[in-house]
Amino acid sequence: MKKKILYGVFVLLSFLAEAGYRWNFLKEIVPFPWAEFWYHTLNYFCRDLLLSWVVLFLYAQRRRIRDRVKRYFPVVVVGTLYLIDAVFMVSYLELDPGFMTVLSVLAGLFNNIVLVLLAAMCYHHWPNRAMKAVYFLVYYVTCLLILGDGIYFWNTSMHVESVLFDNLNIYAAKGILSTTENWQLGLIAAVMLVFVPLFRVVHPRRHKPNLPWSLLCVVLFAMGLNGSYLLLAEGVYHATDSVSGLDIEVDMEKSRKPTRAMVAYPINVNFFQKAFFKTDKVVHDPWKYQERTLTDKDQAALTELGILPKQEIVPRKQPVYDRVVMLILESVHRDYLHHYNPNIPADATPYLDSLVEKYPRIDHYYSSAVPTTQGLNATFRSQLIYDKDLPGEKQPSLFRSLQQAGYEGYFINASSRYYANEYREYPAQFGMEHYLAKEDLGNMGYKGASGWGFHNDVMYDVALKTLAEHRDQKLFLVCKTLDMHQPYPYYGYTYAEMPEDVRDHGTATVCGMYWVDKTIQHFFEEASKQGLMDDRTLFIITSDHNPHSGGEYKTLVGNPQDKQSVAPIPVIFVSKNLAPLADLDETMYASQEDMAPTLLTLLGQPVPAEFLGRDLLQPVPHPYALGYFGGKAYYYSADRNFVATLDEETPDTEEKNALANYIMYGYVKRHIEFMK
Repeated sequence: MKKKILYGVFVLLSFLAEAGYRWNFLKEIVPFPWAEFWYHTLNYFCRDLLLSWVVLFLYAQRRRIRDRVKRYFPVVVVGTLYLIDAVFMVSYLELDPGFMTVLSVLAGLFNNIVLVLLAAMCYHHWPNRAMKAVYFLVYYVTCLLILGDGIYFWNTSMHVESVLFDNLNIYAAKGILSTTENWQLGLIAAVMLVFVPLFRVVHPRRHKPNLPWSLLCVVLFAMGLNGSYLLLAEGVYHATDSVSGLDIEVDMEKSRKPTRAMVAYPINVNFFQKAFFKTDKVVHDPWKYQERTLTDKDQAALTELGILPKQEIVPRKQPVYDRVVMLILESVHRDYLHHYNPNIPADATPYLDSLVEKYPRIDHYYSSAVPTTQGLNATFRSQLIYDKDLPGEKQPSLFRSLQQAGYEGYFINASSRYYANEYREYPAQFGMEHYLAKEDLGNMGYKGASGWGFHNDVMYDVALKTLAEHRDQKLFLVCKTLDMHQPYPYYGYTYAEMPEDVRDHGTATVCGMYWVDKTIQHFFEEASKQGLMDDRTLFIITSDHNPHSGGEYKTLVGNPQDKQSVAPIPVIFVSKNLAPLADLDETMYASQEDMAPTLLTLLGQPVPAEFLGRDLLQPVPHPYALGYFGGKAYYYSADRNFVATLDEETPDTEEKNALANYIMYGYVKRHIEFMK
């Protein structure tokens, strides 16, 4: 009775403490937000109750804890490792420390130890060498996956995605190893080694644990924790949505749900699921490609968003440029330029800033897809979703259109031709006539390759030489660099050679941008000296995609809207002849899918009907940017921005439903037509 009274007192004091804190926090607001007050009070009071129940459960089992820790020590190691990872995820994503977040951590703790726990139970029931080996394998692989997932999460703000395995090969490994500090590699290796001696197993006792009963307990825990989490995640959202005055909390809760799901989801299951199944493929089975239609509601919403009716593009009567040179940077955000972001030191990007201020640019130009291949697909084929299952030769592209018009097409790539099978995939899918990669440049006598590939200075020298060889010819030249590749960029300067505010900023990204700035400055100075900057040549500086939304990127970019998986990238048009770009609205919203139609229009070529984008030099009533990543479509404009999940059963707005249907309508239509 005394314990019950003490617990009752604790419950009462906990409620009063939470209510008092919320009252003090909200008391200055008039009229007083009662709905918000009760929402937060009950949220954190329920969290306190949940944590107290965990403490009481452990207290009730206190006599067994020491024995269980000793008997299942590897399980304890995995659980501790996951909790460290979970705390990191919760703090990194700035999740509220309320009831649902704590419940997601508890569910995640169980989900991430359960396979190791089952292996331990089997070992104690069948104590032989083979079972011990299985136990160790399950334990060690789980530890490595949690460690690797934590590193990946820091760089991307998400668990491992399927796209990782499309790019996972020896060339990617070399790139990461060469751009990671030795002490970091040493620390990771040390942690991996520590996992081995932490695999401590006691000799099974004569009286073995009751395996059927233990399995039943595991099943009950699995159903209880995951069932409670899934039901309450939906219940809390719908309950909040039904209360007047909680509109902001409803919007926040909608974004928290998938984030908490990452915390609760088992990391090892996620890894193998993404490794062996193409989970980001929109339609998995060819027989499901059934023609779709857009409803009247869809068309009305898409018209309001500016997506429909599709713009009629009229190309110039004569090409205004004979040569187009695209310098495509790797993983550069618009806000990596000081001009756009005061967090970047002025000395980091002075030349790029001068180009932004002097030449036409678009301030709200977004990635249409992530990562590199997908971003290039949007740039060259004006499509949101890259699908290499389709025959590339049947698909129109910027390269194919220009080459048919007499332009010679070059794609110069800093990375290995074998990285992501690019030497086969890019010419087949994008259609460039000349594909030159790291190995080709090496055979031509160029030196200076390390890590991911050749560095910017070498790449720009190759581009200048190629441009000089075609100075009086029609040319479309793309130079794709790599030095800003995550996780850590390359910069070819020592600490003493960099300006003080750059070297002391504390981020490798800022040092990398200083290198980018200086190498681009060298490129244009050399182009000017060699007479390559004339009235018939257009240079475009842009990026293949925004950085993954983690790591240093998270601290450098301030606006939360600009830190999403699809975000702004720079685009600057440089030429002696700017008259054709006089109508460019620098304040409008646009994205990579608009680049190919715009260039074809400038060069007097018809724009394929399959292209999704628009001509950026032709004014539209409601400019917008579109992007796609991981089953989600991103929409940005001056008056709204939102994310639509393609397979969401009940979108909360008509515009999200319409955008998802629009993406699927176009995607399926392409497949039906090109698979004929």
